[in-house]
Amino acid sequence: MRSQIHQLELVYPPVSNQEAEWLKDFPDVQKEISKSNLYFIGQKPETFFEFPSEEDVQRTLINERKLRFDIICGDKRSPCILDINLMCDFYTVPREVEIEFEIGKKVITIWRMDGENPEVFEWFFTEKLIFDKSRKKPFILEFDDFSEFFTYHLHYVGISKSQTSFERLIVKAHDKRLRILTNEHPLTTGSRVTDEIILFFFRIKSQEIKQYLSEADWDELGENELEDHIRIIADAEKAFVSVIDTKYNEVKFREYPVSVDGLSGSKVNRLSYVIDENITFLTDSVSLVSKRDSFFQTESFSDFVSIDFDEEKVELFKAEKNH
Repeated sequence: MRSQIHQLELVYPPVSNQEAEWLKDFPDVQKEISKSNLYFIGQKPETFFEFPSEEDVQRTLINERKLRFDIICGDKRSPCILDINLMCDFYTVPREVEIEFEIGKKVITIWRMDGENPEVFEWFFTEKLIFDKSRKKPFILEFDDFSEFFTYHLHYVGISKSQTSFERLIVKAHDKRLRILTNEHPLTTGSRVTDEIILFFFRIKSQEIKQYLSEADWDELGENELEDHIRIIADAEKAFVSVIDTKYNEVKFREYPVSVDGLSGSKVNRLSYVIDENITFLTDSVSLVSKRDSFFQTESFSDFVSIDFDEEKVELFKAEKNH
């Protein structure tokens, strides 16, 4: 008996469609996003930073070494603090190093000023700050309701077998991305769709579990079905699309788990797909609620897609029903 667990993990913080255009020429960004072959396209109301007066900002930075602001998304607002001393500790930088800020409605840039050549110490687009809070960066204080801001309406699930997600989704004209930008309406008055459309870049971490229930099972000792990464990627796309019914995935894979290029026909009997992030995706028909590092923990929960190849059965398992 073979079972597999596949965990989807973001290789880079989510970025808006507009931000992707700004970032695409940075080599470090290209390198990270190129680790992905599976991507989602979602949407939520445009998110902003809102700061107190310039005098209050400067006073808090000087007296407390903290930057205080609010995060706003639609009708949601939450206070947040960046603690500069804790940030220095996290990155092993002396606390006495001079720090300067550039702040705006959509980006915070923090400069390290020691030496003749100032360099960017840390930076945040709105989604990156939410992402870093979800990853428990210790210098991001308050903002305990971040999960409410890490919720998106999911439009599309896609893969790239011969290219990376960076090449497929950002470098080249992507049909579904263009259709979404053309057809969807902004969720917030005054916002552009390009600022509300969010791109997610995933890689898959895989584990295989074997149960030796019969003498014949020992003939497969040492073998696994994890070497063909593209086959797993293809299967993951079909699994998610078949149960969450995204609007712009025209092919719904109604025959899944039977497929030509997925894991159907392999020696795997059962498998699951779970998103290993503190994130929620919504469609018109379902919700997909995920918690990071929760798959083997009883105190947390994540929804996951469960597949039984022996019975040709696939379902979305709603974990909150069991808590």
